[in-house]
Amino acid sequence: MSPIVGCFCLGLALGQRMTAQEHLTSPPEGASISPDKKWEYKCIEYGPGSCAPGIAQAGTTKVVLDLDQDVNGTESSEAQVVWAPDSQRFGFNYSPPHAHHTTYKTAALYQLRAEKWETLRSPEDELVKLARELLPKRLHKSNDELIPDIVKVRSWPDAGTAILLSAWHPWEYSSHSNPLSAAFLLTLKFDDNGDWKVVKKHRLSEKEIEKLGTED
Repeated sequence: MSPIVGCFCLGLALGQRMTAQEHLTSPPEGASISPDKKWEYKCIEYGPGSCAPGIAQAGTTKVVLDLDQDVNGTESSEAQVVWAPDSQRFGFNYSPPHAHHTTYKTAALYQLRAEKWETLRSPEDELVKLARELLPKRLHKSNDELIPDIVKVRSWPDAGTAILLSAWHPWEYSSHSNPLSAAFLLTLKFDDNGDWKVVKKHRLSEKEIEKLGTED
């Protein structure tokens, strides 16, 4: 199996999970309140360095959206939510189960409809198309390797616009000082239904990648 992309490596065994209503805690590093103060991202601690993430009604123990199906174990404590300014959408940055020697971080998008959070289309399919178009063919031997190692919602400039970081990390072609062989900042534009499209693509230079590494 190629070490280029961690997405299709063997999954780690799932750890013990708590139900969303048990021992709800809100450590500072695991909480994020929406701009309108109605919703709160919390991680339910169930072991050293491990928690079950979810969205709750702010100030209550009522979890309305479980996110622990996406991430578990020690990786869960590093997951984060990035809210749109109108609190109607958010990006969930997390690291699914993957082999220890690989890097795999991705993002899910959610939108509020009738007081219920719904999953939007995943960015990964679009990013695979982008990789096929823009990355040198020598950097990938199979379609699996087109899946980015890092996908992250960085910000929401406005309620209908998200900035997404996507990076491919083909180790066999990279150096220790610049491990990301290709990285893009993508501007996603959303319509009222939550459908989105990429309206801007910016490939990062080596200096921009280095700066991004110090910020993230």
